[in-house]
Amino acid sequence: MDYHFERESFTTYSKGVVAIIRIKSKVFDLVTDLEESELMLDFIKKTEYDPQIMALLIINEPGCYGEDVYEQFMHKILELQPPEDNNANPNFIQKNTRFREINILNKIVKGTAEYQKLSFIGIDGDIVTPFFGAALSADFRFASKGSKIIMAHKKYGLHPSGALPFFLGRYLGHSKAIEFQLSDIIKVKKAMELGLINEIFETDEFEKLCLIGINNYLHCKTCTMRRTKQLTSFVNRDLNDYFQFEASLLNL
Repeated sequence: MDYHFERESFTTYSKGVVAIIRIKSKVFDLVTDLEESELMLDFIKKTEYDPQIMALLIINEPGCYGEDVYEQFMHKILELQPPEDNNANPNFIQKNTRFREINILNKIVKGTAEYQKLSFIGIDGDIVTPFFGAALSADFRFASKGSKIIMAHKKYGLHPSGALPFFLGRYLGHSKAIEFQLSDIIKVKKAMELGLINEIFETDEFEKLCLIGINNYLHCKTCTMRRTKQLTSFVNRDLNDYFQFEASLLNL
């Protein structure tokens, strides 16, 4: 089956038994455009039912998850507060765009978390709060050497989105999860020590190295991998409740 599909914000294709989504530089077009995001989610669902596909890899072009891209988006939708005004809630000049971003990203998180086959995220370069939260919805995470996780939301007085608090609470426990989110920058080596990153690869031929890493996990029978994931992912049953609670706090 031909899985090649080209959009401005992402490309899809397959290599062997692995379906691949490559996120491009216009990542905020993906998470604010309902049609664009639905096409990606449709691809994810399509691969889930293809017996020839054993795993999903979502990988990014270097820089597309970085602080510069995030800052450009925030300057577009957010009215910046004076530096001394620490108590003011964020004021959005494009509130609907912000709500779409949160809702669409949550749908992507849910789609990845509920994927019935093994899912992998390849993080090539720095990654900011919402996209790292989304990355935690996958089964495995690979990162390129020297990458950093940036809690960029704090600069704008925003909550940590992308279900970051939900997943960090699971992985790290309550205190460590809050400590992580109140940090500024976390190097991927430290994240690997915490169990948030599975492997770190050189930036050269990053996708190739991710595929080699994925194949190391595909040695079991499909039924064994499926049942293992279903049972281990049982704790994700609370994800919908988390999203509803987030929406109530933000009046979405």
